Amino acid sequence: MMRLDFGIKNSRIWHLCSLELEKNSSATLDNWTRYNGGIKEIFYINDKIKFLEIDHFNHTFTFYKSNIRKQNKEDFRRYYKDYFEYTEIEEVSI
Repeated sequence: MMRLDFGIKNSRIWHLCSLELEKNSSATLDNWTRYNGGIKEIFYINDKIKFLEIDHFNHTFTFYKSNIRKQNKEDFRRYYKDYFEYTEIEEVSI
């Protein structure tokens, strides 16, 4: 499995991140929602708490302070840092 090559343990994270979404659409899996705005994608917990923003134009991603589990955060990080080879920007407080 490709996700295991990158050390991603949670298959739901792999599936949510790798879904082909049309611009201005969203997908929800468990309590995570991914919104695709074209250039930027935003992930929310329970549709309320923003915890991750992906900037496809600049090839960067930013985590926001949230209560996401450490292992899940690492899996999201591995997906965008190792698989997409994006650069992580320092964590931000909202």
